[in-house]
Amino acid sequence: MPSELESYHGGLIACGGSTGAIALADRRPFALPGDRAVWGRDRPLVIEHLRLEFAFDLQHREVRGVTTTTFHPRVGGLREAVFDAIELDIEAVTDADGHALPFTASDGKLRIDLGRARPAGRSIATVVRYACRPRRGLYFNQPDEGYPDRPTQIWTQGQAEDSPYYFPCVDYPGEKATSEVIATVPTGWTVISNGRLESTSRDRRTTTFHWMQDVPHPAYLVTLVAGEFDVVEDDADGVPVQYYGRRGSADDLRRAFGRTPEMVRFFAEKIGVPYPYDKYATVAVADFIFGGMENTSATTMTDTLLHDGRAHEDMVETADGITAHELAHQWFGDLLTCREWSHGWLHESFATYFDTLFTEHHRGWDAFRYALHRNAQLYLQEDATYRRPLVQSTYSEPIDIFDRHLYERGSVVLDMLRTELGDDLWWRAIRAYVERFAGRDVLTHDLQRTIEETTGRNLDWFFDQWVWKGGHPEFKATYSWDAAHNAATLTLEQTQQPDGQLTSIYRASMEVGFMTARGMRTFPIELTEARQTFVFPLTAEPRFVAIDPGNRVLKTLAFEPGEPMLKAQLADDPQAIGRIEAAKGLARLASPGAIDALRTTLLNDAELDFVRAEVATALGGTKASAARDALVAAAGQGDSKVRRAGAAALGQFPDDAEAARALGNMLSGEGDASYYVQAAAAEALGRTRTPGAYEVLTGVLGRPAHNDVITVGALTGFAHLRDLRAIDLLLDYTSWGRHQNARRAAVDALGALGPLADEPTRLRTRERLEGLLDDRWLRVQLSAIGALAALKDARAVPALRAVSARALEGRVRRNAQLAIRTLTEGADKGAELRGLKDDVEKLQQENQRLKDRLTKLEAAEASPPTPAAPAARRARGRSS
Repeated sequence: MPSELESYHGGLIACGGSTGAIALADRRPFALPGDRAVWGRDRPLVIEHLRLEFAFDLQHREVRGVTTTTFHPRVGGLREAVFDAIELDIEAVTDADGHALPFTASDGKLRIDLGRARPAGRSIATVVRYACRPRRGLYFNQPDEGYPDRPTQIWTQGQAEDSPYYFPCVDYPGEKATSEVIATVPTGWTVISNGRLESTSRDRRTTTFHWMQDVPHPAYLVTLVAGEFDVVEDDADGVPVQYYGRRGSADDLRRAFGRTPEMVRFFAEKIGVPYPYDKYATVAVADFIFGGMENTSATTMTDTLLHDGRAHEDMVETADGITAHELAHQWFGDLLTCREWSHGWLHESFATYFDTLFTEHHRGWDAFRYALHRNAQLYLQEDATYRRPLVQSTYSEPIDIFDRHLYERGSVVLDMLRTELGDDLWWRAIRAYVERFAGRDVLTHDLQRTIEETTGRNLDWFFDQWVWKGGHPEFKATYSWDAAHNAATLTLEQTQQPDGQLTSIYRASMEVGFMTARGMRTFPIELTEARQTFVFPLTAEPRFVAIDPGNRVLKTLAFEPGEPMLKAQLADDPQAIGRIEAAKGLARLASPGAIDALRTTLLNDAELDFVRAEVATALGGTKASAARDALVAAAGQGDSKVRRAGAAALGQFPDDAEAARALGNMLSGEGDASYYVQAAAAEALGRTRTPGAYEVLTGVLGRPAHNDVITVGALTGFAHLRDLRAIDLLLDYTSWGRHQNARRAAVDALGALGPLADEPTRLRTRERLEGLLDDRWLRVQLSAIGALAALKDARAVPALRAVSARALEGRVRRNAQLAIRTLTEGADKGAELRGLKDDVEKLQQENQRLKDRLTKLEAAEASPPTPAAPAARRARGRSS
């Protein structure tokens, strides 16, 4: 499925997929009212081949098409062929010899009378001539009054069920056929489609491209992209590799997608099955509605991935991640395709895991474990709102289940399966699975059965708790040392409440490590009960304990080993994830010694960039003045990832002039060398709510940046600043013609500021947001829904109900329903909760100020007496 990966509304930095669900305060059922159990459909036809011919009227955004479908009945007696066809104006239907066939078209179905009972296995061809102005499936990009530089392009997006909006087909993932696309476009244009280019033919005004796809694939993976493009040619051991983008983008294409050949070689070697198609093309298009889409042999990407040299340090991991993700789909999703969408984890979990495997190959073990750690954190955030199994059969439409469970949770589950089997058996099983089901459809049982037959392992328990159920263990750990017997005792308690449906007492294999004078010593343990105690013989008391080194088990863990152990772990744990967890533990303590240890790590140039970034985040969470000083001292140091995290962390110090000054320095003049550090600094400056922040933020609006991220950061900063002067400015930035990322940021900020405004301003804000529910840009629609939910104005419910009823896009429908639930259930609680949140924040700030003063007093008392000083100097000493 398409990847939906973003931060700063277009600076794509994290792997994963999400429908952008509205967060609720308490975990609720995944299914919404009206959702239903969805099972596989009957399949009376075996589709053999699709021949798709297209011509386009750009001015009227119209398609004229001819679809020739070759098929045969699965069983004899078939008299009618039924195809999915939505909003198509069917002009004629004939057989292969041109004889007219009776048909009806209604309710999204084209029913063709075959005239007589047809025998099983004998091929039939139907030819459908039609016209359409698609509202889904195929999109026309053209310049307009707001965006005169937008390129003229045509691109398709079939998944999950949108291909019938532009050609009749059996739109079911398990129904696979060969295909060809013949498209006529203006001369000077290029058409990219599946498979190999068979021919091109030209006349004075048009060019016709003929593409052939010989390996069967489902209708949703048919692609057509047309426009004027630069192309960069590459090669992966004989497989042609191409990158396409708007004219003038060749250098940006190389930066974004240049590691593709290395990825092709890596996946082919590890999977044990060569890349299966004639070529691999990546096409970057404007206004794409997802991050990327793995069409067979020709992935479509958002052109927001293209970037200049200045943005490369921030964008390279993102571009690599989504490129690897979509490429992995060429095996998992395209070559092997789930029979039903409820088993879509066989696509998305695999692609998400395999892009982390490329991270392991390219950047090493620690970066790999950190990528999976981030995946787990993204899933845990979503799990707080709802919980579901990986195989989910109850939904409204397939897009509903393309969430953090399907992408990120599933990737961690696959990693646990790899750990359970060991590398040798894991890769042997993966190769057998791909070889056995290449070109076929699959269900989860096929994966499990293949693994069991290949490895001899029974995995009923694993699939039961991790695939057919949801959730994860929530561990509470206690540790003690028995000096008399040189023994360490560890008790692990699973505190989650089993419900018999989604949540279990989990079986998990993990290791426990002890750092001794001789290095790390690890012991394997098996967890099967709600509470278990383990005793480990050692030669001396360990410096620290590492529970599940490398974080191989999906879980939460409550463990407080104390400051000495945490400091030792931060300094010496060989696993980067262990050092990160130690940093978080020290931040919870927020003692002078803990903050000093964190400062040392932050300033350590030899430490990994992502560890230093996590340390910066941890320091910000302490809200201590010493932590602020450490962040200020580190400002401008390290790579952009560290600087970005440091800037964001300084935003955790409200009303702090030193933090605001450091952030202002990142924005002054031309600012930090990284667009994204400047964006983080602008947002963080708003969080400080310091005098002058408004003027600084307005001063950076419109500063040139990749994906307009600096303006996005400033607009987001206004949301945190709570300065109502920004509302008119934000309303202006929602206008058509502003950068789409800035429009979304402005919409989000209005949702945050609106509740603080007076009634007339709230009314203006709500009416503007309601108007944006029908915006021409999908992502603005989604942001408007979220902003209306944040506005806490139940008067928006009718508008949300209306958009939920009329929207074609499933993400709009589901998010509107969630927003309605938020508004109807929380209308009476919003003001009360906001007041409580403000009170808690003020108490936290005052508590930290008192702790800082106590620390200084204790330090002063511990200092030796000093000789008498002049009166002025003594006075300064007393005031401190």
